[in-house]
Amino acid sequence: MFLNSRRDFLKGSAFATSGLLLSGCNLFGGATPTQTLSLVQSDLFPYAEILGVNTSAYATLILKHTRVTDADKAFLKNGIKWLDEEAEEMYKASYTKLSAKERQTVLKSISQVRWGESWIDTVLTYIMEAMMSDPIYGVNKNEAGQKWVHHIQGYPRPKEPLL
Repeated sequence: MFLNSRRDFLKGSAFATSGLLLSGCNLFGGATPTQTLSLVQSDLFPYAEILGVNTSAYATLILKHTRVTDADKAFLKNGIKWLDEEAEEMYKASYTKLSAKERQTVLKSISQVRWGESWIDTVLTYIMEAMMSDPIYGVNKNEAGQKWVHHIQGYPRPKEPLL
């Protein structure tokens, strides 16, 4: 049998979803999943963009990182799909086509269900990691996130990116 275990299923799902994500397909209402995720990040924490922290680039690093499990990557990608399905159900339009107020309503709606609460928590965690990341990763240039919270980084600092 092709799928002998849950692990094989998750690996296969992650592989297939990665192919869709990396190919830039438009199965998600005219926007790529990375564009949708970028908009979600902006909706959840708009101040990162104001500070100049590129949370979208950090999410891309996470999706490519070998130490992030395939299951975690699949959950992040599937959450994008589920979010878009919720938007379609509520407003008959993809998430990226909604007004800011409608997008907030969709986010509030999914936060009421277990997968949505976990998914939003995951996205917020990656936003905060991007905000506090070392400038060597290219997403938090000029230490904008650290300066915002008055944090002084410890030493030694990374000499090369580990992601």
